[in-house]
Amino acid sequence: MLLPSARYIHEEDMFLCQVYMEISQDPITGVYQTSHQFWSRVVDAYETGKNASWNERTNKSIHCRIQTIEKATKKLHACLKQYENKCSSGDSNDDIIQSRNYALKKEKEENKVLFCDVNSIQDPKVRAYIQSEQTQILVERSEEQQAQQPPQASTSVEKYFNDFSSSGNDLPDY
Repeated sequence: MLLPSARYIHEEDMFLCQVYMEISQDPITGVYQTSHQFWSRVVDAYETGKNASWNERTNKSIHCRIQTIEKATKKLHACLKQYENKCSSGDSNDDIIQSRNYALKKEKEENKVLFCDVNSIQDPKVRAYIQSEQTQILVERSEEQQAQQPPQASTSVEKYFNDFSSSGNDLPDY
């Protein structure tokens, strides 16, 4: 019975990614290999070049670790693409990061206000202020969410014949 292996360390992940990328982008062998051959090459290269102090890994462990890294990378890439699409063209990476940091800071501050228990506030003026701020934040977020949803497009027939069955014409109801 195999015991669960120890966690991968950062250096091990970096090396494993490097090996995986080199083998997957090999122009000579490339697509002319089976899945089994590909993963055998990944495991062999990993075992050959790994640090001696790292834990022993099974083929399945290496394969699963690469899949976990790929999943996280794709998720990060999708988040970055989604945010880049919101930014103005011509913004530098620093502008995008600075803008995103500001948005996260603003959201964090808004969440503090939203999660504030107004019933625990004794001063009625402060309670009223916090309630109005909560309302304003919720309205703004609702408007942002509605703006992100695609508009409901009408069909081309509706554009031209939108009053077809009403009493405003001489045609009988169908």
